[in-house]
Amino acid sequence: PDEMTDAVLSVLEEEGVKATFFLIGSKIKEQEQLVRRIVEGGHIVANHSWRHNGTFPLASAKKVGQELDWTVAEIERVTGKKPKLFRPPFGVTNPIIGRVSQSKGLVTIGWNVRSLDTVSSTPRKNVLQRIMNGIVPGSVILLHDRCEGADALLRDLIAELNKADYKIVPLDKLLDIQAYEN
Repeated sequence: PDEMTDAVLSVLEEEGVKATFFLIGSKIKEQEQLVRRIVEGGHIVANHSWRHNGTFPLASAKKVGQELDWTVAEIERVTGKKPKLFRPPFGVTNPIIGRVSQSKGLVTIGWNVRSLDTVSSTPRKNVLQRIMNGIVPGSVILLHDRCEGADALLRDLIAELNKADYKIVPLDKLLDIQAYEN
C-alpha cells in the first residue's frame, strides 16, 4: 500500500476490474485500512517480502523464510486471509528463494509485461505503448501503485485493453491457482 493505492482502487472499482496487490509487509501496519479496502473490493493481496530490500536475492534461507513468514502473518492479521502468492522483489529468484517459498506453500509469480512505470522521466503515453506492445493473451502486467499518475495510467491502460478486445481477469483465474490458503 502506498500513496496512490487509494486512487488506483477507485479506478479499478469504476472500471469493474480486479487486480492483485503484492504487498511489502513492513508497510502494512501504516496502511491497515487501505489493505482492508483492497480485500473488500475483491482484489487479491499477496506477499512481496517484508522490506523489498535490494539484498533479498542474496539472503540466507533463514532470512528469506523470516521475510516471507512475517509478511504472511501481517497480511493474515489485517485481512484474516493467508496469502499463497509471492512475487520476489525485482522479480529475482534463485534456488534458495525457490526452495524456501515452495516449502512455505507459496506460489511464486512473475510477469511477462514490465511497464517500467517506475521510471519517472518516461511519459505516460510511452509507458502505455510499451505495455501494449508486449501484450499477448494471458499476459501478466507489472504495474506499481506507488508512482505518481498510477491511476491515470491504469485508466488509460484499461481503455486500451478494452479497445483491443482483451478481457481482464484476476490472476488466480488466469493461472487457475488459489490466492489464499483454505
